Amino acid sequence: MHRSRILRALALLFAIALIASGCSGRDSEGSSSSSDGGSNSSDGGDNGGGEATGIDTSDCPDTDTAGIDGDTIVLASSFPQSGLTAAFAQISKGYKAYFDKLNADGGVEVAGKKYKIKVVDKDDEYNASKTVQNINEEVGADGTKAFAVFNVVGTANNVAIRESLDENCVPNLFAATGSPAWGNPDYPWLVGSTLAPYTLEAKAFADYLKENEPTAKVAMLVQDDDFGKAYEEGFKKAIEGTDITVADVATYPTGANEVASQITSLKASGADVFFNGATLLACPNALTEASADGWARKHTFVSGTCISKTLMGIATSTDPKSTDGVLATTNIKDPLNPAFADDEAMKEYLSVIDEYGADDVDPENGIVAYGYTQAAVLAYVLGQVDELSRSAVIDAVRSIDTEGLGLALDGVQIKMGADDPYLAENLQLIQYDSANQYFENVGDVIDFEGKTAELTPEDLING
Repeated sequence: MHRSRILRALALLFAIALIASGCSGRDSEGSSSSSDGGSNSSDGGDNGGGEATGIDTSDCPDTDTAGIDGDTIVLASSFPQSGLTAAFAQISKGYKAYFDKLNADGGVEVAGKKYKIKVVDKDDEYNASKTVQNINEEVGADGTKAFAVFNVVGTANNVAIRESLDENCVPNLFAATGSPAWGNPDYPWLVGSTLAPYTLEAKAFADYLKENEPTAKVAMLVQDDDFGKAYEEGFKKAIEGTDITVADVATYPTGANEVASQITSLKASGADVFFNGATLLACPNALTEASADGWARKHTFVSGTCISKTLMGIATSTDPKSTDGVLATTNIKDPLNPAFADDEAMKEYLSVIDEYGADDVDPENGIVAYGYTQAAVLAYVLGQVDELSRSAVIDAVRSIDTEGLGLALDGVQIKMGADDPYLAENLQLIQYDSANQYFENVGDVIDFEGKTAELTPEDLING
């Protein structure tokens, strides 16, 4: 329960003695209306919105249409653009190209009127305190300078801004992290992206081991924060009742890239499977260190944050054996995979990036495709609302039910509902071919739709 909401609730109780509970209980009387109507956006999706969520807006400030400047919708973002974590900036190259194409075509149609989309952003170097500063400047202390926050990178970074944005009822859309914490009902204005929850990645790998290596001894490398905790706890929960064991868990500091000592320790555990839950340079460095140490492993799994051309390329160029056969999960079509060469969505993506992408954008980089897909989802949502307001948009996001947006894999649902706060819960297991330097699909899309909460330790959601 947020402090300011408590004070407002007590004031109401004292003044009119009309309500019997604090303001954290959001009821239907103050709910925004359902926003499943309206026209579809031009990009993908053949289904309308799903069940309305009825988020209570009764104690929101009177800023429901803030951040709309004439025919322009202003979005704010913060992400690493310099230093060791600058690789994440490629995400923005994808969505900015999509928005530039959309704007060149006149904008997105919302309730009969066309609007262009403008993104203002700042570099936070993956530092949560800088994220707070950036978002405060871009959105304003009262939340009136931007319509919504969009695709902020990092779990800790989004946690740091979620309370103030929630207080001001500013949508924080498509947080660029698969943290299961985005299902916390105390923060209804925060929505995760099409990155599947990290605990589902862990579950998919555990299921793979149950079938292919049922007595595996697993060593885990994870970041020393909530990002790493989600992988560790999610995997341990997924192997309960099996003969799979976790031999050791090593952590590394957030943002660090040197993990040699951790790999030495994990190898010494006698583990025959490596769960590499690292991100950015720590991930490829862990792969090459494991190979250099002669660690004989039956299987290696890497985080979905590590599957970009850049990161896998670093390890492959150092030692092709370090990446060959590595497993991961995704729900985005890999631009490097020739299986998608004739795919219409892929052709459209490549055309848009070629014409509207920045000079330094790499269309073969999977995280560019991810960013592009987040823009496609937002355009679709805006096309569903009957009015352009924050409450209408957040309700439309939380009642979305469609597929085929951006470069989402065929069979991947983009769906939320009143009892399901996770946007994308379908995964494709993929395996890296180091000779050709791309991931190939393994089996069919795995359907975890509506199951994240039951497969995730509660503290990871409500923490």
